[in-house]
Amino acid sequence: MQDAPALILTIDDDLTVRENIVAYLEDSGFEVCQAENGALGLEVFRARQPDLVLVDLRMPVMDGMEVVRRMKVEAPAVPVIVVSGVGVLEEAVEALRIGAWDFVTKPITDMLVLEHAVGKALERARLLEERNRYQDRLEQEVSMRTSELRNANARLLEVQALLQEKNQFLETLIESIPNPIFYKDLNGLYLGCNKVFSDMLGVRQEDVVGQSSHRLLPDEVACRMSEINSQDGMLTNCLMELSAPDGSLHNFVLYKSFFFDRDGARSGEVGTFHDITELKRKEAQITYQAHHDELTGLPNRLKIKQEIAALIARYAETNLQFAVLFLDLDNFKTVNDSLGHKVGDRLLTETAERLLALTGERGMVARLGGDEYVVLLPHIMDETEAGHWAETVLNAFRNPFMISEHELYLSTSIGVTCYPKDGADPDTLIKNADIAMYRAKARERSSWQRFDIAMVEQVTKRLAIEKDIRKGLENNEFIPYYQPRVDIRTGRVVGMEALVRWHKADGTVGNPGEFIPVAEETGLIVQLGERVLREACRQTRIWHSAGMDGLRVSVNISAHQFRANLVDMVFNALDESGIDPELLELEITESTMMSDLGQTVSLLERLAGRGILTAIDDFGTGHSSLYYLKTFHINTLKIDRSFVEDILNDENDANIVSTVISMAKNLSLQVVAEGVETQEQLDRLREYGCPEVQGFFYSRPVPADDFEIYVRKTNGW
Repeated sequence: MQDAPALILTIDDDLTVRENIVAYLEDSGFEVCQAENGALGLEVFRARQPDLVLVDLRMPVMDGMEVVRRMKVEAPAVPVIVVSGVGVLEEAVEALRIGAWDFVTKPITDMLVLEHAVGKALERARLLEERNRYQDRLEQEVSMRTSELRNANARLLEVQALLQEKNQFLETLIESIPNPIFYKDLNGLYLGCNKVFSDMLGVRQEDVVGQSSHRLLPDEVACRMSEINSQDGMLTNCLMELSAPDGSLHNFVLYKSFFFDRDGARSGEVGTFHDITELKRKEAQITYQAHHDELTGLPNRLKIKQEIAALIARYAETNLQFAVLFLDLDNFKTVNDSLGHKVGDRLLTETAERLLALTGERGMVARLGGDEYVVLLPHIMDETEAGHWAETVLNAFRNPFMISEHELYLSTSIGVTCYPKDGADPDTLIKNADIAMYRAKARERSSWQRFDIAMVEQVTKRLAIEKDIRKGLENNEFIPYYQPRVDIRTGRVVGMEALVRWHKADGTVGNPGEFIPVAEETGLIVQLGERVLREACRQTRIWHSAGMDGLRVSVNISAHQFRANLVDMVFNALDESGIDPELLELEITESTMMSDLGQTVSLLERLAGRGILTAIDDFGTGHSSLYYLKTFHINTLKIDRSFVEDILNDENDANIVSTVISMAKNLSLQVVAEGVETQEQLDRLREYGCPEVQGFFYSRPVPADDFEIYVRKTNGW
């Protein structure tokens, strides 16, 4: 019959840690129980009597240190292993001092370490239990033989044999412990050690006996060992470094205590070393990871802020200056989405290498995350030099990146701040450089901008607009206006374009030129666009029910909506309103369609499958290509107002309009000219055979009630 599996109690306030430990140890054949704090852990221990306890040091109600103390009193023979973070090293050492058997660091990246520690502790406990049992038996034997000693010398020899066996057992026990162990007399001469200790020194065990620490160890280590004094036999410890025979440097914690003779007098000392080299290595690794970007190896936001703070502290009483350049890659998301994250990661890494090669020893490059970098220039003569650096960085990006056989041209936008003029702390300098970068990107890609205090006002205004948009969405302040689409052959209104307008609570009307770009930048355009879509469909249904049959509603779709759950959004709007799908037309710009060709084809096929129409908005201003006219499910081309505006004065614009109309007819596509404002423009479009138009010549966008009046009057309904 096989022995029952060892029962292990794990005490930790972190549920995830407990569950990971339970899952792993159970898979390893152990039986595991658990508790979320020290007090509950002691209750479970008293109820279940486990063979081993795993305990975290820092917990509510009762911490791990108190658990170790109580376990030392209640069940000193049960192994207690501390499982806690690297930040509690001193507490872990204290726990080992007061009775813990071992220490395993969290997070446990390799569960084999925990399993090894558990196995080692259980084996040690088993040996100690065997020793205790054996010692009890031996004492019984000695007691029994004591009465016989007077009569038989042979029995004395038997007792001596048993004592020799006991000594051999103790020696075996010491040898089996994986930590280096030594014991010496009061004069500092070694009485013995285990092989782990002699191997640590690179000598034979027999060569240790009779020697002093100063003969076997470096003077510094020997002195440190001599400095540790134990009071009343209590365990004391210290940290030290020691070179192994192979030359590698190890970190140890030395624990030392005294042992006593039968009269209670101090007769010698015993010590053991605990190797914490791996713990130190992991601690250094964690520190590095906390200060560096995982992908590029560059300093991260925390590290660059620390460097800037150090510069500020050094320059505080001087006239020295330094500069911060905030970089954002232009159109990186397009590359990442179209070519994949692997290429995108390579591009980010090569950007880091290019910046490092550019700055060399004259600056520090950091990655803040995403496609944002910071270049810190610790020594500049003046602000002009900072501008020269910005130009140098821009020029470095004029050469293409060669990645996975792709020749990629990627520009960057840069914001520049200088200390002390643009900020007196790291956060302000980086924030203001970010603001300047944003202004550079808004003005012209592949450019740089020096920070100016006026930019803060612009950002503040933008944040205020964003806040008002959010409130406006909550208060239903955004409503669609409708601009008629007219068949110029009959003069009848055949449809309308829904355009969002903002009627604020204070009675003012928001400027679309201001709030729509902010909604685009913040992603609020998705919620805004969905509201316009649903309301436009609902209103179209009302008009059709009121006898205004055949009107088709067009709704603009933003790039954010296109990349979001567009199909579900549109289908839900149709289902809620109940209008026929062919009465809904979605207007999508060329650049949005071309951002991800595979996604575009899939989306348009799903929309067309439901009967929904699609129009290319502002045709001719983006990536106009016959390829996507052939590939995509397109129903309508909308000629941009910029061409219609100069149709009478610019021959090129007139030829473009005429060509688009002819091409649309040949491809069996509907065509609509936007921005018609004069009779002359209308006559020229009629001459070219354009079937539909919209613009101020007929009507500005108007509220639903005004639009209904206009349509009924125009169509005679």
